[in-house]
Amino acid sequence: MNKNTFFDTYTSMADEKPEKVLLRIDDNELTYGQFMKETAVIGSGMKKLGINKDDKIGIVMPNSIEWYLVFWSAIRIGAQPVPIDPQSGSLELSRLIPATTIKMCFASEKYRSNNIVNALKELVPSKFPLQKVVCYMESEEKFESDEFITFEKFRNDFCGEECDIYVPEDDHIMSLACTSGSTGTPKVLSVPYYGFYQAEKDISDYLEFGEDDVMMIGMTLYHQGGFGMGLQNTVKGGTVMYQPQFNPVTFLETVQKYHVNVIQLTATLAKVLLSVPGFEEYDLSSVKVCYFAGEVLPREVADIFVNDLNIRVINVIGSSETATMVVWDSAFDNDTDPSDFRKLPFTDVRVLGMGDKEVADGEVGELCIFTDAVITDYFGNPELSAEKIINENGKRWFRTGDLVRKIENGRVRFAGRSKRIIKRGGNLVHAEEVEAALLTHPKIAATAVTAEDHKIIGQQIVAYVQLAEGVDKMTRGEIARYFDGKLSAYKLPDKVVVVEEIPKDIGKIQFKYLREKAKV
Repeated sequence: MNKNTFFDTYTSMADEKPEKVLLRIDDNELTYGQFMKETAVIGSGMKKLGINKDDKIGIVMPNSIEWYLVFWSAIRIGAQPVPIDPQSGSLELSRLIPATTIKMCFASEKYRSNNIVNALKELVPSKFPLQKVVCYMESEEKFESDEFITFEKFRNDFCGEECDIYVPEDDHIMSLACTSGSTGTPKVLSVPYYGFYQAEKDISDYLEFGEDDVMMIGMTLYHQGGFGMGLQNTVKGGTVMYQPQFNPVTFLETVQKYHVNVIQLTATLAKVLLSVPGFEEYDLSSVKVCYFAGEVLPREVADIFVNDLNIRVINVIGSSETATMVVWDSAFDNDTDPSDFRKLPFTDVRVLGMGDKEVADGEVGELCIFTDAVITDYFGNPELSAEKIINENGKRWFRTGDLVRKIENGRVRFAGRSKRIIKRGGNLVHAEEVEAALLTHPKIAATAVTAEDHKIIGQQIVAYVQLAEGVDKMTRGEIARYFDGKLSAYKLPDKVVVVEEIPKDIGKIQFKYLREKAKV
């Protein structure tokens, strides 16, 4: 395995082309030269506050230059950044902070309607002592707790200008990735440094990215997929771009303005872009590759990009636990459906059935994947690690939970998901997590959460609720008000259906009977 590091690329680019743009968010830019200087400053401050190798640093921030600098400053000193969804409320943070053993946290004041700092104040220091919570403030609020300081104070009181670059050991964990919100036990992934680097380099080589390429990502930085896809370009010295929040018109204007070569979308975001009035008037001629991930890609959508826009389409099944796994590439696979995937030269595939036996062609089984980037474990959860990760002859295989059918030429056809994940727009929502949160509402006795197809966001969240004794009604608005600031807004049910009883059999919810029992 290649033993180069991410900072080898960044250092080389900063020396050779310090003014080259590494990251652009809207019109805010970070050059390779600025990146090296600022990570030294922030990293020195982290060390001054007692952060050492393998200490965990929480990042509760939206897409921003500041997010990127905090993340890589932690990497620079050998600490482990822990990106957290900035929509997380106090209920989610109360699980994530202890589950990830965060020692220090960087946070934006607000994101959308969520006041992040206020949510953290409910927990720190009364429930969880942290070294410091460094806040990027829009207001001039004065903190009553010594644990909370502004970024300006952090920079002035603790930061210097020099900071060595940590060279990771072979088994070093680069970061912890949180894949579900955490009403219940959070899923926290231990991302291997060199394995993750190799996976990013491999796919970058496959797609022939170079330092002149500009990549526009539709996903978020705090999502392991959105962050990782951007790295596929920066490991070659290219430029990566994000938006603070996805806006279809701004997305198209940005692609046109900066002559973006590679764009990343979900099928839902693509449909939103295609529906923008005057879409055909935008100049997208610079785009050579469109990357799809996270949702089923309809052939009709793929054909528009391939045939009408003359853009190479890459559709992948990947997960936070593995990085890229299998691919459909219009340059080679256009005679097949976008849901028919093949392995890449640097990945391997098994389709397992009963007793972990490989299924025959034409049969359905669970997709099991090897990549260099397969996580070492679920942090703090040895039971789940043993269930999902197979260690064999020095290689780690991951049981994806995706169901696929083995078809001809070594390909697999996506058949569905064995997990109860709701794909609401660009977000993955675990139904069990929403159920556990709803059960904290005093008027709800029992609940079952499922998905319904939605023509705009792909799937919407439907909550069937059994009311507590003496309660006559429950509305979605009432639930939204109760969980305001406690739960990410996108995890709130889009539809609430009151039922007399949540039917169960041997402890399992019988979803097929729920509609029959619905009162409204």
